Amino acid sequence: MTRLALYQPDARSGARLSSALGNEHRLAVCESWAELERTLASGTVEGCVLDADHPAPRESLDRIKSLRRAHPELALIGFTDRDGPLDYYALGASGLDGFVSGGDGAMTTRNAVEAALAVHRGRATERALEPHLPAPAPEVVGWGVIHAGSAATTEDLAAALGTSLRALRERLRERNLPPPATLLVWGRLVAAAARLHRDGGTVEDAAFALGYAAAPSLARAIRNRTGATPGELAEVGPDLVLRGLVGEVTGIPVQVRLHPGGDNARTSEDRS
Repeated sequence: MTRLALYQPDARSGARLSSALGNEHRLAVCESWAELERTLASGTVEGCVLDADHPAPRESLDRIKSLRRAHPELALIGFTDRDGPLDYYALGASGLDGFVSGGDGAMTTRNAVEAALAVHRGRATERALEPHLPAPAPEVVGWGVIHAGSAATTEDLAAALGTSLRALRERLRERNLPPPATLLVWGRLVAAAARLHRDGGTVEDAAFALGYAAAPSLARAIRNRTGATPGELAEVGPDLVLRGLVGEVTGIPVQVRLHPGGDNARTSEDRS
């Protein structure tokens, strides 16, 4: 399970968030901002759900901006009861990746957190690949990570990048990069590795979430692209997929780390 930090001073809201997320993630409940900062400094947290209005909107915005600067590798999800478009714009500009509100049900809350984690994993993937692969490959693979659980197509990818599919294919071909569909498969495998490694999911769960027909289909995709088994992917994590992609494209065996500080290494507690 992914480890999330939860900062919500309101006991009722905190209980609701814990109930919605506790079965899907390991929660580190922080009762003070100082405790939250100590928890995040441990490097074992991938996301943070925090009250975006406490103790006051302006002070909260400053704190969020500070967190984003100090922890660019974290997914930050804000809990807020604001409902104005300008309020959400300000919160988004502060560095939050997603929002939940007091009126959201448990499933809406879980989906918002999962979407924020996917966005941040996609961005981390893009950053990790930028030193090793020319554009637009890092952006394409990162986009594939974010949309791995959806029915997104190569046409959707091209539109998101502001180009036509034909032009995107040509640009990749000119730079000796794989075609869009192949890069999206690599993105899906990064997402699968995250589910198996950090989230502790099963191959069956990952296959279902990522649109594979069954666990053997995902296992075959992992083996064909990386030469590894799902068990090896669960042990090493997304780094194994990224190394496989860079090695296939460049022919150079290099170390590619999704979180350069060792943030993607599981603890002994995670493996138990």
